[in-house]
Amino acid sequence: MTWVVGAVAPFGYGIGISDIRVTLANRMELDCLQKIYPVGRFLALGFAGSVAIGFAMVDKLTELLYSADESRAWDPTVVANWWRSDARQVFQQFPSIERDSHSHLILIGTHPTQNNGDSDWPTAYVYTFRSPDFEPLRSGAGEVVAIGSGNFEPMCREAVHRISSDHEARFNIWKGEQGVSGGMGTMLGWQLTMILKETQPQGISSHLHYCWVYRGRIVVRTNNHATIGAWSTFDAGPDAPERVTEAIDAGRQDSSGIESFIMPTIAKSWRELENLLHGRGASAVGATT
Repeated sequence: MTWVVGAVAPFGYGIGISDIRVTLANRMELDCLQKIYPVGRFLALGFAGSVAIGFAMVDKLTELLYSADESRAWDPTVVANWWRSDARQVFQQFPSIERDSHSHLILIGTHPTQNNGDSDWPTAYVYTFRSPDFEPLRSGAGEVVAIGSGNFEPMCREAVHRISSDHEARFNIWKGEQGVSGGMGTMLGWQLTMILKETQPQGISSHLHYCWVYRGRIVVRTNNHATIGAWSTFDAGPDAPERVTEAIDAGRQDSSGIESFIMPTIAKSWRELENLLHGRGASAVGATT
């Protein structure tokens, strides 16, 4: 069970947002997994469904996109069109216990040379893929797309639809870019954080990773934040100093009643997940997101 969301910012980058919950074969749920990763220059991949297949997809695409020449980068459209064949091959290599959990992917990329019209902002792309065919589906302009069980939760589905179809809702998120590079991504993530904390849908964590995909770099950060009364503080944009932890530590020292929301220990590979679960007397085999 999971929710991975992607959107193209009109300010020259793509944004990906993913929760961290894993459902084990015994139906136990744990918040412990990063589900979105850089896989190449200016390209990131998020996954839902079988965790084993998801990590295999990340590893395979990273291998295919590798180039020792740092001056070279891939066109996201080209990658999306040839990747489906390799994704099918990866999927078919797994036993039915994993394939039955499906594999859904979201590719977020920024074109290495192409800009939006006459602007200086690079063209960004978001593609989704679903097993067993993995046909690439590109998101439309202004559209927010998602993979995972969040698509079946009314509040989650309504949030994605509202931002995609309502100009005012979308513009309110765009305003996060004022004075903060990448602020639109933060505002989108913060809205989703609030929805998840308020509704607590089964199988989806309120802890999120934000991923900004720029031309030239990829940044992954958490939605760590601190709350005092009606006020919350969080790091805005990918370049903001990570001061939430400092604020929480200060609040603890002066007993100001601060409420902390900090990412738990996270596995960032299949091996790390196996080790983490083994330490808790559980198995990663058959784990899903």
